[in-house]
Amino acid sequence: MPMTRRLLPFQPTLDLLAQRWGSAGPLLAGFPLLARGRPLPVAEIADATGADVHRIEEALDAARCERDARGRLIDLYGLTLTPTLHRLEIGSRALFSCCALWAHVIPKLVATTVRVESVDPLRREIVRLWLSSGGIERVEPAGAAASLAVARREAIAASVGAAFCSQVRHFVSRDSAEEFAAARPSCDVLDLAELQEAADYLHAAIWTAAGARARPGPGPG
Repeated sequence: MPMTRRLLPFQPTLDLLAQRWGSAGPLLAGFPLLARGRPLPVAEIADATGADVHRIEEALDAARCERDARGRLIDLYGLTLTPTLHRLEIGSRALFSCCALWAHVIPKLVATTVRVESVDPLRREIVRLWLSSGGIERVEPAGAAASLAVARREAIAASVGAAFCSQVRHFVSRDSAEEFAAARPSCDVLDLAELQEAADYLHAAIWTAAGARARPGPGPG
């Protein structure tokens, strides 16, 4: 999937993120299941995919997915039940995203429209987005913007959260985004349409890395 020239500096980082999905094929069916908003037993992913539970466990361990005290999944590659600055409404359920970019990918993984409320980290005001598998449907306020970061392989391997996720945010205005990016040399400011383009690229690269066919899974029910 080709990228516009504006996003080319971020392509190596997006490719590195997608490479982390090399063993994630068995887990892709878990997104609409976790989108039901409750801790997800590993056996339910196995049942949905027809994969052996041991294979699912290996994939979860490789991805370092977070679980609760009973071993149930509560975080799958950044779609999480743990509160973050990016709150997702999927049907009547509340979940969260690890970063602004991932919030734009999630509707493609759960095959339904997602309402997002992101906190501008500087102004502490809310950016509201309605996102479908086809992209952005509505944004409030109209002048909202985003940041995206460049990160090296070693930094992503050490902590993808610190190297990337913590720097990828929504903002109520371009001025706020530029103030945030000015203090972070690895960040740049994007229009929301450009962030969506980056999300579309990442989603396509994930399906390639995971060796899966690019088709939506079952809805969250």
